[in-house]
Amino acid sequence: MKQAIAGVVAFDDEITVMIVYPSIAGAPGGIGKILGRLFNIQIGIKPLTIGNLIALVSAPLCAGLWIGRVLPVNRLPLIGTLSKKLGLAPQRYRITTRAILSEDAFDGSTIQETIALDSFDEVEIAIDAGQSWYDCGDLIFKQAGAVTGRLESVSRPESFKAACIKSQMSFVGVKQAI
Repeated sequence: MKQAIAGVVAFDDEITVMIVYPSIAGAPGGIGKILGRLFNIQIGIKPLTIGNLIALVSAPLCAGLWIGRVLPVNRLPLIGTLSKKLGLAPQRYRITTRAILSEDAFDGSTIQETIALDSFDEVEIAIDAGQSWYDCGDLIFKQAGAVTGRLESVSRPESFKAACIKSQMSFVGVKQAI
């Protein structure tokens, strides 16, 4: 550890603040959102609603979607080809002391999107009908009303939004002080 004081790092260093994996609501082809809409069907007597029964029956499919979103199955010899065709690449969202990154979940080697912490002043949460069952939503980053970035199907978006805003305030405050 290079920190003289715990939690305090130099302005030049880039340290990970928080990592979140996207929900299966963001699975390719919209299958996750379709399933989320079906799971939300509240017809019946709780807990035996139609939505809960559909969720129970589709659990193996959802497990496969989750494994494809988090684990590096796209690098396996046989399954990798299939997962690449389906668009199941492992992905994660990482807040650092400089930016918010959408990157490869296995080792972070491939960065798909970078949102600099000084490129937004507002964060909105957009929750689609197919995302509410999963407790996830899209984070929309704006600077003076213009969209500067978007992260899709973020799990527990309120806590990730709070972490993004705190990191942004810290970064901009230190940048202005220097």
